[in-house]
Amino acid sequence: MIFEFLNENYPEFIKTIKFQDDGSFDCDLKSESGIFSIWIATYNCEITIGIEDPNGKTDIHSHISCYELDDLETCCEELSSFIENIKADKLILYQNKDGKYDWIETINFENLKGSKKYSWRK
Repeated sequence: MIFEFLNENYPEFIKTIKFQDDGSFDCDLKSESGIFSIWIATYNCEITIGIEDPNGKTDIHSHISCYELDDLETCCEELSSFIENIKADKLILYQNKDGKYDWIETINFENLKGSKKYSWRK
């Protein structure tokens, strides 16, 4: 179901899919800016979506639980929301003054003095 959802709505992820022996998969999409990537993994009845920072670390992520077949539509909506918010620069990658990367809603970034903002777009 997740594969079909991505294929219909975000086909740009499909060419990077790597299937695992258990049928789960990983995929990613490089930002237009070329600085970071969105990555998606499907393991253990959940979808994990995150950002790979410029150093190649994938610590920044969120889990979307899909334990029941009935949950799949809601899971896909939540996944879509993450993807759209990242692509629209509503959810951004930033580096704090100590050099650590994280993500934050753009409206909350203004309060992070000394931090550097990275946009999806060029």
